[in-house]
Amino acid sequence: MLQRFIVLIVVCLLFIVPAAQAQGSYTLTIMHTNDAHAQHEPDGDGNGGAALEAAVVNQIRAEVANTLLLDGGDRFTGSIFHTFYRGLDSARIMNALGYNAMVTGSYEFTHGGTVLAAFVEALDFPVVVANVDFSGAPELAGLIPPYTVLEVGGEQIGIIGVTRADARVRPVPGVVFSDDYVGSVQAAIDALNAEGVNKIILLSHLGYFDDLQIATELSSVDVIIGSDTNTLLSNTLQDAEGPYPAVTESAEGTPVLVVQAGQRNRYLGRLDTEFDAEGVLAAWGGDTIALTVDITPDPQIQALVEELRAPLGDFLNQNIGSTEMLLDGTRESCRFVECNLGNLITDAMRVYTGAQIGLHNGGGIRASIEAGDITVADVLNVLPFSNTVVTFELSGIDIVAALENSVSRIDATEGTGRFLQVSGLRFSYDGSQPAGQRVTNVEVQNRSGDYDVLDPDDVYTIVTNDFLYAGGDDYSMFAQNSGAGFDFGVTLDEVVREYITANSPLRIGTEERITRLDR
Repeated sequence: MLQRFIVLIVVCLLFIVPAAQAQGSYTLTIMHTNDAHAQHEPDGDGNGGAALEAAVVNQIRAEVANTLLLDGGDRFTGSIFHTFYRGLDSARIMNALGYNAMVTGSYEFTHGGTVLAAFVEALDFPVVVANVDFSGAPELAGLIPPYTVLEVGGEQIGIIGVTRADARVRPVPGVVFSDDYVGSVQAAIDALNAEGVNKIILLSHLGYFDDLQIATELSSVDVIIGSDTNTLLSNTLQDAEGPYPAVTESAEGTPVLVVQAGQRNRYLGRLDTEFDAEGVLAAWGGDTIALTVDITPDPQIQALVEELRAPLGDFLNQNIGSTEMLLDGTRESCRFVECNLGNLITDAMRVYTGAQIGLHNGGGIRASIEAGDITVADVLNVLPFSNTVVTFELSGIDIVAALENSVSRIDATEGTGRFLQVSGLRFSYDGSQPAGQRVTNVEVQNRSGDYDVLDPDDVYTIVTNDFLYAGGDDYSMFAQNSGAGFDFGVTLDEVVREYITANSPLRIGTEERITRLDR
């Protein structure tokens, strides 16, 4: 039921609208999501998903007259739905939910211009981005403007988009990105002001801290709906990274509200605003709402998700290759020793990206694959987390530190998921030595297939999953000491499936990539 939700909304309203509003004032409730990554279904605990979001959205619309539902991008990549539908799943669900606008996230460029164009053309609402020129891409030219104007309750609301310029490393021929975020957005604001629009919302796929900075450099922006950094802002929820909304000032000294609502369709942001007659924010309130299992899901959206789920059975059972031997993905193997399934995964990552070294945590391998035919479902059972593939540069000394972290809990029964499976690399370690002093004889494979001693001062190209790159399993050296990473925007299971198809029938063994000296 929604009783708990109703109480939450009452508690979270941080301002009280006077019984008689100031003359010329205008109230608007902005609902927003970001970084959903095609997570249409609830998680294992029953939280999140499109049907729960719809229930909350519908109730808010029933409560207040003037509403918008906006999205900060990264709808693509992250679930089996997107793997199968390539964005058309998200288009149907967003249309059914009644979204009003969104900005392109980095992942929307992952599959090229044709897929992005099909997604945009399937939507019933505009996609906007001001710092990307699509005129040189025939399939996208004219589809994605810098801004749009929406009329809500008799008032015009300007919606502008901006996205990270490093999305250009997912090349779409003819598409040109600008990293002059302030200049691009201010030009759109000025154009809106010239049209008489004085209430401006920026949909930003730059990340939370960049949003705080750009807010102070822009004039006449009121609200920034953020994305990309998966930041949870809240006044009530645990693990929030800051208050909701974050409040700062524009270049002209007017209030700017910055909000973001977590990730993967687990939350909905609700921002209640009041503007004065000049279009300046006079009052605000709200909070991020957790989409929890105690909310009754919307039956229509639930039925739509089930409809989209139905064809996935045949897709999951699709034969993609074969193996002549068991691919061992057991905890007892992959979290403690080199396993042949770990070799397959890390080899696939290196082949796909061209990186020198492939690393994958044993805890991310969740099943074995029996000898015989291999299906899509088999690979997803092994790699269920929808992690994406990331490359970055790292010094030799930090690689050794990573390997030390890998074997730091080798004799423990818990916390050994950090144990690394490797490709393009081999090393030895002595488990009898103290943690941090165990690794020896680290060698890196060269282009001829031979191995050279790792140079602690040299820099190497690494490929891993986004969980480890972000510092998961205590791999802080990846998050803190690496060069800027490139997230390919493809899931690891896709990379492994492609490798299996190209190399079947598989016959993969272990190769003494990891040697324990004290056993």
